[in-house]
Amino acid sequence: MLLGTASPAISQPKPAATLEGATEVAKLTTPAGFIDDAIAIDGDRIAYVVADSSSKAELHVLVLSTKAEQVVDVSAISLHPLAVTLVAQRAFVVGEGADGKQVAAMVDLVDRGKQKPAGTVLYKVAPATHITALPGKIAVHRVTTGAASTKHEVELLSIDNGRRLSSRVLDLADNVEKKLDLRVNHWSEGYSKAHGLKGGEWDKKEDQRSPDTEATYDFATGKLDKKKIDDLFEQRKRFQALADSNGTASLDFVRIGWDNKSLQAWRGGKLGKLELDQPLATYDIKSIQGIVLPDAVWVAAKVDPVNQAAVDRKKADAEYLDIFVARPDGAATRKARVPAQGIRHRFGVTPSGFWLVERNQTMERGGKSLTIYKLN
Repeated sequence: MLLGTASPAISQPKPAATLEGATEVAKLTTPAGFIDDAIAIDGDRIAYVVADSSSKAELHVLVLSTKAEQVVDVSAISLHPLAVTLVAQRAFVVGEGADGKQVAAMVDLVDRGKQKPAGTVLYKVAPATHITALPGKIAVHRVTTGAASTKHEVELLSIDNGRRLSSRVLDLADNVEKKLDLRVNHWSEGYSKAHGLKGGEWDKKEDQRSPDTEATYDFATGKLDKKKIDDLFEQRKRFQALADSNGTASLDFVRIGWDNKSLQAWRGGKLGKLELDQPLATYDIKSIQGIVLPDAVWVAAKVDPVNQAAVDRKKADAEYLDIFVARPDGAATRKARVPAQGIRHRFGVTPSGFWLVERNQTMERGGKSLTIYKLN
């Protein structure tokens, strides 16, 4: 059981003050505005945005080894950048428009003189419900809701020049595409793949309908790939978890287990083991953040100072943000501890460690600082 407030009977610890297991590489702050949510790592470079929510949005690209930094104005694209992807000497910026839809543009990071200074927009993407940069391409997902159905149009664009590679539509009524007989359950790859169940075919010889199959519709090819369901109970449980965790249209994520007492790591839509080498009950469940990479799973979790063990011994724990890295077998080892009394963090991974944004206390967007750490 996790307790949300401290009891007067529990003595308070001294504030956690020592960074363990990591070294601070750089701490980025701004004299005005805040560090926004769009952050990207590309080798030795980190890209982040400084904004003020009303008139300013600057993209900063910092080379960590040399501390050389480039700044370009992206306020004409969006005053609320959501994501940035570094593409060689260019940056693809996705932001929120005034109407709530997403907008995007590719900007040049090279100063090519008066006619084409750094920050020049090379191409734009028309407003959409979701815009996602994928390897080599951009997925543009537009949703149109009608009286009887919802149309999902997905354009795939070349990330090099913004030219259209393909465009296809699924028209769903109660999440079902009638022609394909596909009931969509969840999405992946920037909404460019729709996953669900395809109704069975009528077998004239047997005079009966064959069982439903798992199916994936690929907007890039227009093809429907089917897979036999071997374990109906497992399939239903898996589809429920994928639907519940599908807000970012990803099949790679970390979530709380069905028993609310364990963690799960999902990769490619498949459940894998994930077990911390510290008691999960030590942490505030709401603070847990996970990142699934091809070769590892990272987890950040903040100590709940009045977790049940602390209550039992009548002494609150110091507040740390603990960083774990899991091996392929799911065993996650605590690698670092960051002092976090009264602080909320947003967490990300770098090639040699991790980064943290100290979140603002009065708003969910952005934070006071961005700190990059290297694991010892």
